[in-house]
Amino acid sequence: MCIFYVYNLAAGTENFKYDDIKLKSKISYNPETGTWNKKPSKKSGYLYKTKGFGNFFDYNTKDGEFAFSTDCDYEFIVNGLFVGYSNNDLKFYEIRYDDGKLSKNILTIEELRVILPEYKIVSISEFSPYTNSLKIKKSHGDYKIIVLNDTDNKFNGYKFTSGNAKFEQTAIAGCITVKKAGMIEISAQGDLSKEYPWYVLIIR
Repeated sequence: MCIFYVYNLAAGTENFKYDDIKLKSKISYNPETGTWNKKPSKKSGYLYKTKGFGNFFDYNTKDGEFAFSTDCDYEFIVNGLFVGYSNNDLKFYEIRYDDGKLSKNILTIEELRVILPEYKIVSISEFSPYTNSLKIKKSHGDYKIIVLNDTDNKFNGYKFTSGNAKFEQTAIAGCITVKKAGMIEISAQGDLSKEYPWYVLIIR
């Protein structure tokens, strides 16, 4: 069972750059080019989004048969790429559907920089292994950050909190906009253990 959180708000919420694929929306896939289309033609085959198990969603064929579920909390299409994001592990995935089979590939930092160039990407592996903290310098104005999990750790039940920093989150948990510098804690509802370590992002 996957928990749909990692989301506490220190200031408010904002819309993510790309709209989530809405329920009942129709999409199509071209296996020759490996690209997706949000507006399939009337003649082409298509898949449509329906409510799945828990917080996840299913995609069915136009005949109503189940095709796949991405197990992601947020899904969008950009430049023909179907991207899914999991709040459970703070990772972005490329979704493909070749030969009637779903495949999910973790998007690299380089690929994400093309899709979301306005965000600074901060990897979990960059945090100190001794203090689980990371210091970064805030640029002028609002500062957009992606906290990206490049480890095997899971983050179900984790939240972003702060006593002095101000930031906004989107529906994609790891994407935040820092309004005021300070310390942002990433923890499993305040628990601190080997299984659920804290991470502290120090923004100056």
